[in-house]
Amino acid sequence: MAKQNLNIGSSANDGLGDSLRDGAIKLNNVIDEIYSTLGNETNLQVSIGTPATGQVLRWTGSVFSEAHLDSLSANLNVKTFQITSESNGDVVIQPNGTGKIKLWGGGTGDALTYIDGADGKLKYSNFFDDLADLPDASTHHGMFAHVHNEAHGYFAHSGAWTQLLDTGSSVGDLDDVDLTVGGGPSDGQVLKWNNTNSKWEPANDIVGDGSGGGTTQNLFETVQADSGQTTASAATDILTIAGGTNIQTSITGDTVTINMTGTLGDPDQNIFATIGSDSGSKSANSTSTTINFVGGTGISTAINGDNLTITNDSPNVVQEVYRTVAGDTGSTTAALATSTLNIVGTGGVSTSVTSNTVTIAAQGLLPSANANEVLIYDGGAEAWTTQVSSGVGFEVDGTTVDGYSFTGGGYNNTSNNPTIYVYRGFTYRFNNLTGSSHPFALRQTNGGAAVTQGVTGSQTGVQYWTVPMTLSAGTTYVYQCTIHSGMVGNIVVV
Repeated sequence: MAKQNLNIGSSANDGLGDSLRDGAIKLNNVIDEIYSTLGNETNLQVSIGTPATGQVLRWTGSVFSEAHLDSLSANLNVKTFQITSESNGDVVIQPNGTGKIKLWGGGTGDALTYIDGADGKLKYSNFFDDLADLPDASTHHGMFAHVHNEAHGYFAHSGAWTQLLDTGSSVGDLDDVDLTVGGGPSDGQVLKWNNTNSKWEPANDIVGDGSGGGTTQNLFETVQADSGQTTASAATDILTIAGGTNIQTSITGDTVTINMTGTLGDPDQNIFATIGSDSGSKSANSTSTTINFVGGTGISTAINGDNLTITNDSPNVVQEVYRTVAGDTGSTTAALATSTLNIVGTGGVSTSVTSNTVTIAAQGLLPSANANEVLIYDGGAEAWTTQVSSGVGFEVDGTTVDGYSFTGGGYNNTSNNPTIYVYRGFTYRFNNLTGSSHPFALRQTNGGAAVTQGVTGSQTGVQYWTVPMTLSAGTTYVYQCTIHSGMVGNIVVV
């Protein structure tokens, strides 16, 4: 209704104003509009007492009264403004009961970051599919993230994303370890510090405690006499301590004993005529000529009576050459320094010794073979031939995205997670080319207990399975990566 004013005329009782009836009608119209707008047409529904700063009119169920706003009836759009506090006050967001405080990314999707109302913990999902998906490391310095296809965690530091080490990491992931030296580590090698490169690198394990060391250890480094010396050139090098005329040598523990076995000559006889060594010699020119036995590095000498004792004080410098050599059948023990160990070839094998080198050569070349073939002797042709083994071998490869692939045993690496059929009583060889990136496990069910009967070897290398005869045809097991459960396929017993 448009505003209506009472016409009061130009002066008192000039007869130009509204009549009492017309004035009453206008007044009633105004009252009706007030009661319609601010009430229910019968009663006013606005009750204002003494409002405070910041209060609003809030419906109490019967009237609008002054109060603070403590709930929303629709989404709050802050537009370009912020939710702030004053006087160093806190901004408190408190859901009811087990309600969660959720932080949304964009207008749709799931709230991957939230404070769980049940336990008050901040929970979030912060993963990326690939390294290329990570945000700028400089902008997000200190951020932690998980890269799914790398199966590792990363953190942003100094403008780059750095991988975190975990149980799936290799020692080669460390910056001060270089596993590429020499084409990579081989069996029995250890990591040794290279001060020039400031790196740990693969190298042979040489133990110097007298216990025998590794298979690539030189038994001695350098042996030096008063005149001349020799240096070991291989782990099988032999140092021979030979007795001359009327001299006998023996070894007990780390002690080499040299004894004179002949009889003394005339009192004025030269004790020795000439003593020779591999390099240099000494001749006696009088009965008073003296020969000194001087110990080199790690060697001490002592004379007691007629005995000259040479002692190895440092077993890692000069070790016993050998005590006993054992074969598949039989063994021999060196009794003297002059004892000879014969290396005899047989069955088409010949042996030869040149200087410190023993060469073992086959007289007839064996035929070349392919993966998973075996050598079989053909008695009629008197020759070795190759045949496919009754055991089946697989080369196993794959990635997290594609799953496992197989080469050999009827597969040619063209399908992912194929079904493998096995026969009872046969032995199967699984060579895991992925190593520790995707450990290859044989399980009874998807994610279930491991298959143990007939299984040997390593999940990260070569693993064998002899299929028990007790299994029923149709028994189905699975192969599965222990890190990525999606890399899984069936193994069916036929």
